[in-house]
Amino acid sequence: MRTRPNSFSTKGVVASSSQAASIAGARIKAQGGNVADAAITTSAVLCVTQNNLCGLGGDMFALIRMDGKDIIDLNASGRAFELATIDHFKEQGLSRLSARGPGGAITVPGIVSGWAIIHDKYCTMEVKDLLKPAIELAEKGFPVTQNYSESIHNSEKVFSGMHEWNKTFMTGGKPPVPGSVFRQKDLASSLRSLADDGLSSFYDGHLADTIVKGLEGSGCLLQSSDLKKHYATYEKARNTEINGKKIYETGPNSQGYTALLWLNLLEASAKDPTEIQKESLSSVIAAGMLAYSQRDLYITDPKFHPLPDGFTSKEFARRLHELGNKRRNASGRAKDNGDTTYMCISDSEGNSFSWIQSNYMGFGSGVMPAGTGFVLQNRGSYFSLDPEHHNSLAPFKRTFHTLCAGMLEEEGQFKSSFGAMGGDIQPQLHMQMILPLLSDLSDPQEILDRPRWAFPYTIYEKPSEIICESEQLRDSISSFYEKGKVRNIGFSSQFGHSQIVTLLPQGTVAGAADPRGDGTSMPFL
Repeated sequence: MRTRPNSFSTKGVVASSSQAASIAGARIKAQGGNVADAAITTSAVLCVTQNNLCGLGGDMFALIRMDGKDIIDLNASGRAFELATIDHFKEQGLSRLSARGPGGAITVPGIVSGWAIIHDKYCTMEVKDLLKPAIELAEKGFPVTQNYSESIHNSEKVFSGMHEWNKTFMTGGKPPVPGSVFRQKDLASSLRSLADDGLSSFYDGHLADTIVKGLEGSGCLLQSSDLKKHYATYEKARNTEINGKKIYETGPNSQGYTALLWLNLLEASAKDPTEIQKESLSSVIAAGMLAYSQRDLYITDPKFHPLPDGFTSKEFARRLHELGNKRRNASGRAKDNGDTTYMCISDSEGNSFSWIQSNYMGFGSGVMPAGTGFVLQNRGSYFSLDPEHHNSLAPFKRTFHTLCAGMLEEEGQFKSSFGAMGGDIQPQLHMQMILPLLSDLSDPQEILDRPRWAFPYTIYEKPSEIICESEQLRDSISSFYEKGKVRNIGFSSQFGHSQIVTLLPQGTVAGAADPRGDGTSMPFL
């Protein structure tokens, strides 16, 4: 059933999981900005209206296509603190890092360093103009959605002892109700500091000093030197080619290459390699579980643990396929609780951003440096304290990241940007967008409205059950998977919030937003 129309425009479309963010991005474009300007504004507004999912204290990844040049893979994820060693936490008697609070789960926030690179290389407008909509929404407030109110309510008990969090999100001792106007003065002040002092001030300047001072006495290991030493990285994005179409994904420590390996495995096993989108669901899921087994073994910070040679190549997939696909034993349900937000934007010239940002779990660590108005992410909770594990904790290491973003080209021309929140299942959601996009770009909303399936588990678990959104899917999957391990949980945010933009043959841009969230695709006028 169609939940909403596609957005069509001859100028461009921005699709995000927040109506206010999509509107702000479109307005910046109308004011003369380009897609890079609009992308930063959209991202900044998301840090205000969906700071349960993302924020100034979180990370981001993006694929960037500008001026017909090579697609760039931008990694603005943070690293572990210099003092964050395995020995430090073992001495405290810990076998794993605590997900919440000021302990080892916090890593350096990376998102603002990503903004800085994008602004320096691609933008046409001043930072203060790009951040103005976010500052105004934080200061003057915005009407709370049902999903946002529910998120604060669900987090209330988790953060009951955290003063700054309760001061910000529990005004009057209660979560804001849907439709009420929610104001964040401290967050507005932090955004204004970036607008006045420059984006670099987050890492070495007034805002950096405020962050460090605001954590004094908390037990957090963050030092000013951790912020000063942080840097984002970027390189030419990798792809795999399927029937003349190139599919790009963000690279490690992002898990995006899982989707590239999956596509290559599906091609290697297909009855007709030119029609892999017509392969049976059993073949798609079998190839996916094999791709995930490699994800679980290898993906982390490549500076500490490089991928096997040719991980995204056809030959690697062929060799892996020949070894056989042996399903691992089931072992309980996964416990991944990641919260993230994805956005994409494209104009009619094929300039596009595929962009994802996150705090990890809802409201991240819950720790807010006093006076800043934003929570620090808890991405570090994904690290292992086993020194033999490839994703073991180490100073200045980037952890395995569930965040990934995708893009599609054909014959050198941009065709689509796509992605989803959803924690560990993100490559699975990508595949459920990529396969239909290989056949038809004209109706992205129909793709997002389809019922989904997923096998959710983290790299520290084993795949067990498969969940889905319809009885038809449950019956289909049960025909080849253990019946007791297939559940229809109905239409649910557990299957992520996805967005897609596509470029159609006559220069029309189509945009779609996920009905499972608060998303809106907004045409440029």
